This record gives sequence, C-alpha cells and structure tokens, in this order.
Amino acid sequence: MPESAQPSQKKTKKAVSVPDTDVSLGEDKSTRNFVLAMVGLTVLIIIAGGGVLYWLIGRYVYQTNQNKAQDKTIELLEKKKVDIAALRPNYNAINVPAQNGKSDADLILNAMPTDEGFKELIAMIEKMGQESGVKIPTVSKGSTASAVAPTTSGDQSYAIAVNIEGTLTKILDFIRKTESSSRVMDFVNMSVSGTGNLTASANFKVYWRAPANIEPTQEELK
Repeated sequence: MPESAQPSQKKTKKAVSVPDTDVSLGEDKSTRNFVLAMVGLTVLIIIAGGGVLYWLIGRYVYQTNQNKAQDKTIELLEKKKVDIAALRPNYNAINVPAQNGKSDADLILNAMPTDEGFKELIAMIEKMGQESGVKIPTVSKGSTASAVAPTTSGDQSYAIAVNIEGTLTKILDFIRKTESSSRVMDFVNMSVSGTGNLTASANFKVYWRAPANIEPTQEELK
C-alpha cells in the first residue's frame, strides 16, 4: 500500500504526573512556606516603611512649627524692644524725685496700688482723722460679696466702713480730706446719730489695680 494511502496518525503528548512522594510533598510545603514568609516579610517592610514615613512627616511638621514659633518670638521681641525704647524717657521722667522726695511713680502707686493695701489705707484714714480732730474707733472691710470679683489685671475695688466720732464740722472736714486724698476712694453714704459729739458711720469704695499679666501667651500658628 502506498504511503499516501495510509491513514494519518496524530501524535499526542501525555501529561506526566508527578508522583506524590514524600520528597515532592516536602518541596511543595517548603515552597508554600517560603512564599508565605516572603509575603509576610513584604507586609512587614511596608508597615515599617509607612511608620518611618509617618514619623518623618511628623518631625517635619513639628520642626516647621518650631521655626515659625521662633520667627514669631523674634518678631515680638523686636517689637517689645522698640516699645521699651520709646517708653524709657517717660519712665525715667516719672521716677525723678520731686522736692518732697516723692516721684510721680510714687504718687501713682499710692493712688492705685498693685494690691488692696488695706493696712496702709487704715494708717492714712487714722492720720486724716487726727488732722480733722475726729476719733476713728474702727475701720472695717466690706464682705466678699460687696467687692469686685478678682481678675488677673485691671481696676478693682472693695468697700470699707469707717466709724467716726466728733462734731459735725470735724466729721465733714474728715469727709473732705478723704475726697482729696492721694488714695483713690469714693464716698458712698453716711449715717449720723447723737447730738453735739456725733457718732457717724461712713461707707467708701476703695480702688486698686492688680499687676499686669506678664505670663507668656500662646498663639496658634498659621
């Protein structure tokens, strides 16, 4: 029979199956473990890299804010330096003692002390009482409710009651002296009883100024 007449035979390749031996199973397990280990290591590297990147960004933002704060501080210090230089002549002028030995600064502090100055106030009232010829048995401070609530700085006041004994003329002279005293105080009212040598109770409002707040302030950086 001629070769062309012979039926064509198609050659097919058979898949070779790997036998499931202990060696092949061990190699498959080792490969899977290696792949899982590499995946875990990659994840850890990504997490660690993200953490480092987050830390670096945080440090950059912190350092940027620090630089801004330093620039702002320098700007404020320069402004304060200019303000102090402008105020120095006035400050030196009010501290020059007058002929009586007291400077304008002393008079200002006496008029508006930086605390309540209650003991000094009593001494001043007693002196004015002696000059007017009246007797001052007691000087009492008002209750907390009648006083201005304390603040960090600014004008504040409290009430006092002064008991006075003397003639009407002398009592009125004492009231006039309090109105012209160096300490800032307002006459509120007065009750009088008796005849001849009278007994009076006068109420005043006394002022003082708390020291300025020089604590450092915080300002949000923009």
